[in-house]
Amino acid sequence: MRKFLVSIVLILLVACQPNHKPEVNSVYYEIYVGSFYDSDGDGKGDLNGVLEKLDYIQNDLGATGIWLMPIHPSPTYHKYDVVDYKDIDEDYGTLEDFDKLVSEMNRREMDLILDLVVNHTSSKHPWFLKAKEAHLNGKCDEVVECDFYNFSNERLPGYHKINNDLYYEGVFWGEMPDLNLDNPQVRENLLDISKFWLDKGVKGFRLDATTHFYAEDKSLNISFLDWFNKEIKNIKSDAYLVGEAWTGTSIIKDMYASGIDSFFNFSFSQQSGTINQAVNTSDGMRLAQQVERYQSDILKKNPNAIDAIFLTNHDNNRSAGYLLDLEKRKMSASLYLLMPGNVFIYYGEEVGLKGSGIDENKRLPMPWSKRGTGVTNPPVNADYVQDDYEYVKDALKDKNSLLNHYRQILRIRHQYPEISRGNVIAYDLGHKALYALEHDGNIMVIHNLSQDEIEFDLNHDKMVLVTGKAKSKENKITLGGLSSIIIEK
Repeated sequence: MRKFLVSIVLILLVACQPNHKPEVNSVYYEIYVGSFYDSDGDGKGDLNGVLEKLDYIQNDLGATGIWLMPIHPSPTYHKYDVVDYKDIDEDYGTLEDFDKLVSEMNRREMDLILDLVVNHTSSKHPWFLKAKEAHLNGKCDEVVECDFYNFSNERLPGYHKINNDLYYEGVFWGEMPDLNLDNPQVRENLLDISKFWLDKGVKGFRLDATTHFYAEDKSLNISFLDWFNKEIKNIKSDAYLVGEAWTGTSIIKDMYASGIDSFFNFSFSQQSGTINQAVNTSDGMRLAQQVERYQSDILKKNPNAIDAIFLTNHDNNRSAGYLLDLEKRKMSASLYLLMPGNVFIYYGEEVGLKGSGIDENKRLPMPWSKRGTGVTNPPVNADYVQDDYEYVKDALKDKNSLLNHYRQILRIRHQYPEISRGNVIAYDLGHKALYALEHDGNIMVIHNLSQDEIEFDLNHDKMVLVTGKAKSKENKITLGGLSSIIIEK
């Protein structure tokens, strides 16, 4: 490769460029609607609040899509116990509000995916009420819903008592009875529900609890997902499906044999995950090797596999609670936001929102401003108290804020579609702290996870400074501590 005097392109120059549509929509923003933005002053987040904040999500932050946690009618705050799959919870708005949101997102060429709860319904869902009544009155020969759930005359593990002779399966909670996914009518209903939302313009679905469909039976879970994926793609060929399989890494990899586009990469996320371990040990080389291995393994199962990377989600303690140093938060962000696949940002992650303990604490209000305009009430029972906040309004003005770090990293990601899609190869640059991953043979992402400046040789055409400090002369690169660059080869 010819040697050129390297030109360093500062990310701050990129920030001045007008927004343009990325070639690949690969950055999803996960929203718990109830705590995101209150558009009407009732203390509850709503769909119109999401609509009002699309400029922030797309232009200020840089996300290209949104994942909405359950929005259907439900008796609980979390809404994973659905009462009506074809409607909107009244706290969040109406179907008309939803249509306005989808229309505006489609105009902006943003993707929207919805949480689809396939494993169970609410105990107040009409299907379950009909089934329970028919079982109690001996009328199951007249009521098709009787076989929509799993009933038994004896108490089995995960089953709940109706009376001494009747029990039903509800592994997560007695108020969330598990669906019988072998029932043909249940399957048809799920496809009908999916088509309803796809016809409204959504891109696809996040599938909840995929390893629980058949009580941790991997082969049966894969078989169901294979069927569901094919049927959904028959409805909408480019629909996107991402599954939650909160389990061991080997099982997650095996689940890709179902043909589902993505599964969340739990082994890289959370306080105990690979990313946080790498940051704490300054071991970038090992992390790059782990990314290469993970990519290789899932592509063997599904040649079209797209990894789904995240730091935390609604079930995890928020990362700002254990990444206490701002520089560590920035380094973690640099790592996961520049990894291959699709990345998922949990709302508030970009301003260091905290929360741990009970689930309600992990879904606290988005801190828009100290004045509180649009800030929701916390979920009932939430008891986590954050000592101080970085408000979005202030963070946008602070060039050193975590939010502006997110913005910078995402602008770079959108400039290089090779980061999102393509084969990767890890490189040993002679220093443990250096994460070096080549993407599609065209570019290389390099992070220095240590505090110290590192000098190394690398044949290249151009260097783009992502964050921190770097300099180059001919093929000798000096990379500052906790700094990141892109190499064009």
